[in-house]
Amino acid sequence: MKLRHFFAFAMASVMALAACEEIVNLGMPSVTISTSEVTLAKEGGDATIKLVATRDWTVKIDDEAAAWLVVDPASGIASSLEQEVTVTALANDGYDREASVGFTIGMQTKYLTVKQEGSQGSAEALVMYSNDFDKTKAEKGGSGWSTYLDSFDGWMNATGTGLESVTYGFDRMTARTNSGNGSAGSYSDYVELGASGMNYLWFGSGAPYFAVKNIALPEGKTDFTLSFGTERYLYQADDNTFSWDEFKVYVSVDGNKWVKPAFEFAGGKLPNGRWDLASTTFTVPAGTASLSVYFASSLASAYAIDDVRLVLADAAGTVLDFANGEEFQVGDSTTGGGNTGGDDVVPESKGKKTVAEFIEAADKENYYELTGTVSGFNATYCSFDLTDDSGKIYVYSVLDASKAAWTSKISNGGTITIYALYDYYEKNSQHEVVKAHIVNFTAGTVERPTDITDVTVEEFLKKEVDDTWYRLSGTVSGTLNTTYGNFDLTDETGSVYVYGIDNWSSYSAKFAVGDKVTIVGHRYIYTNPNDGSVKDEVMDAYIESWTAGEGNTGSGGGNGGELDPDAAWSYLFAKSDLGDSYSAPVTKTLNGAEWSFAMTGSTYLGWDSNNGRGLQMGKSKEPASEVTLSTSGISGNIKKIVVNTAGASGTDAELVVKVGETALGSPVKTTTTATDYTFEAETAVSGAVELKWTLTTAAVYIKSISVYTE
Repeated sequence: MKLRHFFAFAMASVMALAACEEIVNLGMPSVTISTSEVTLAKEGGDATIKLVATRDWTVKIDDEAAAWLVVDPASGIASSLEQEVTVTALANDGYDREASVGFTIGMQTKYLTVKQEGSQGSAEALVMYSNDFDKTKAEKGGSGWSTYLDSFDGWMNATGTGLESVTYGFDRMTARTNSGNGSAGSYSDYVELGASGMNYLWFGSGAPYFAVKNIALPEGKTDFTLSFGTERYLYQADDNTFSWDEFKVYVSVDGNKWVKPAFEFAGGKLPNGRWDLASTTFTVPAGTASLSVYFASSLASAYAIDDVRLVLADAAGTVLDFANGEEFQVGDSTTGGGNTGGDDVVPESKGKKTVAEFIEAADKENYYELTGTVSGFNATYCSFDLTDDSGKIYVYSVLDASKAAWTSKISNGGTITIYALYDYYEKNSQHEVVKAHIVNFTAGTVERPTDITDVTVEEFLKKEVDDTWYRLSGTVSGTLNTTYGNFDLTDETGSVYVYGIDNWSSYSAKFAVGDKVTIVGHRYIYTNPNDGSVKDEVMDAYIESWTAGEGNTGSGGGNGGELDPDAAWSYLFAKSDLGDSYSAPVTKTLNGAEWSFAMTGSTYLGWDSNNGRGLQMGKSKEPASEVTLSTSGISGNIKKIVVNTAGASGTDAELVVKVGETALGSPVKTTTTATDYTFEAETAVSGAVELKWTLTTAAVYIKSISVYTE
């Protein structure tokens, strides 16, 4: 009897233990919340939402919001059941405020916006003037930037309480846009401080200036902060460090006497060829009714501004002494002026010179007439080499009117006469013509060399640098620059960099990586002036023959990463994918699938406009050590995944691709060139897709993803 009871007790214990160890399948990883926004009263209070998370979850909230907002509980365990979460706010004696609360399971995050009124009303009352210049996107025309401020109003996007009597003064100013290098692009250090991107204002030729006049100030207020984004980028300059001696900012309370406040950059130092946010806090005399701001550049075609703001400050700043200010007046808006090559007025020529005489004179003040043969013509910029019996010189830029009138008429081999202004590009030790006026052009034929030596890449690299012409055949590889025709040429013996193609306009629209090409050019060795490194190149090259590679239909194709119509799911990344978010973690819906972007060591997302490698994750000043892209939105049994990816300079990035817990293929080491990498499973598997890079070299890039199922 006792024995029977013992066995019964033992069996019950075993069954109970088995029940305790039973694993509940909660399905695919997901997190949902019952609402995306709640509003709380200014007296304080709380709101309750419902959350369902199939994996353990935690709350994400920044320190500023955590000072007035409490989320309870701040974490929870995985469950298929709803869990209640309460958000509680303290009383708000200030301005209206809001916070973003994230509920994350790692690979997915859902955000709740919490808004609370303040006893002082909307924070918009803090803003007297704010302009991101983004009313309408500025578009570059066929003859260059003609979006002068007096003829294009897409920059007039001001908001604030002080606009009633605002007027503008400007000269030699255009609104421009640059998706890769604008204030919110990869060359900006104030993206996280609210850089708007899209349009910016460019200070062009002559003595450009921009003024915002008569911003109304609130009664009884004397403390203000003025800020703006800015960049110095003088093309071909060795050093683009911002200079307050070149770029001056004044403020005035009466439009007659002007004071220069002292500004500081958010990055703590003068930026060099990068955007950063400059700001100053100052105090004006009691009773001041309005304020004017004046920006001026003494250096032509080098400076840009964006995101100009004048707001109330929460403390006193530098007391400005307007009584002893500089006296001058700023007129209302005048001509937009020229920025891409100067005025449309024909310059005066001081006489004719040969190329050799022109270079010897090195006169940067006066124009001279040059006549010669055109080669290396680039229709995008209307730039070319001009050669006469005495030598050759590069024509870097032409005046706007000449560019508009002559770009469609110029071709290689023709004879051209220009009025030329001399300049010297120290970085390449190169003599140049700038701001040229084209007098006339006569079409001609291109004379090609007849004495050409056929070589392999290996043989070419052993040759001396001289005037010998060499013929090379191979495959287009590496990163293709579709503007100038720069690429790597690879044959069975090696690879060499081709720097520009003389007859590129005949091939640019159909050229792609993987094509077969025969070129003729000179041997050249380029020395980098920054670090002394050297690079073997083919120079003065032209294409003799070309054959489209596999998959190129003759419409070009750039650097790979194209989508395969046979894939079950695929996506080609675009700059527009960034939207308003330039930071991770973030969730994006890509071709119907929700993807989560997460990083360790960095939050930066950007776009590689220079080398065509796609979405950038991490940057040199904020290096990523791990980057993860994941989705549960692709169904079916997955057999293969192809990822087009690359790493930053000196890359050691390693990419692992998983479906569920199964790794597809082996990890791969990326190169700096956008390349398709294939990850294939031995047996098709289903589950969440995860792409994970580990690295120590700042950033990785992704151009496309293709997923194949059985």
